[in-house]
Amino acid sequence: MSVSRIEYLERFLDDADFVISGRRGAISEDRWLIINYHPSFYGAVSKHLMSSNERVRAETVMLFASVRERAALDAVREMRKTDKDVVRTACLGYLNALNESDSMMHDLFDVLEHKGGQEFRLAAAKTGSLGNSDDIPRIRKIYGQVTGDMRAQVRDAISAIIDRDPDMMRKKDLLLSVPVFPDERKFLSFLDNSINYLDIRYRDSIAPVKVISESTYNNVYGAIMKMRVRMFNEYDNLKHYEKRCTDGYNDLISLMEWASGDLSLKTVENICRAGAVMCPECGNEMNHHNGIWTCVRCGIRK
Repeated sequence: MSVSRIEYLERFLDDADFVISGRRGAISEDRWLIINYHPSFYGAVSKHLMSSNERVRAETVMLFASVRERAALDAVREMRKTDKDVVRTACLGYLNALNESDSMMHDLFDVLEHKGGQEFRLAAAKTGSLGNSDDIPRIRKIYGQVTGDMRAQVRDAISAIIDRDPDMMRKKDLLLSVPVFPDERKFLSFLDNSINYLDIRYRDSIAPVKVISESTYNNVYGAIMKMRVRMFNEYDNLKHYEKRCTDGYNDLISLMEWASGDLSLKTVENICRAGAVMCPECGNEMNHHNGIWTCVRCGIRK
């Protein structure tokens, strides 16, 4: 079960009181704090890098070292120059911990790019623990090159890194999508079909009306989301394509922005078919298969 920021901060503050009263390691050696740390807690915890108590400052630095929190790097570098000896020693430990992580990541990438089997699985798991946002592009390249269990293991590593970084959470679906190998012919076909869908079918049939059915809304929304994923994965490939691909890419981006904005203004009607069974939770029409009614939105079965 995930720990809330308030729960985490309460535990941290209790430990800080113990440190002030003379108990060494109350913060830095608290396994609960280390195991349950999340990057979103950094803002609340980092304030104690400026604590009036030098031991609290030092122990906070050591906690950040244990969880490999890179957001503290600039502050720790400054404290290493100006703070008291006990804090400067902690800062040195923090910097060494990050250097060790960087060195280990080099070895892990070597395994992920050239090995397989159990060695690959262990390296992927360790990458999920030590990697950060800067490592994502290289990990995603590997993600697109492997298949089967290896791809699932790399996906788990990417997901673990994203979950530690709130700034990446909003792009999680994109980062977990499989990279596309450069293929100009297929990309041009995708552009033509997508542009025709939005600039002709949507513009002529849907854009003029204010009220649409829920199924129409879901179909259009799903199509735009699929385009979004494909465009994200093709961006780095544009340097391999002719200029017309870049022009088409920009045209489709503009159409997607327009269609998304227009779709958000529609009134959506939930039109029930005769004999349809509606979900008791959300009111969505349920699907019937093998004698079971299932709501694709809520997952409820009956």
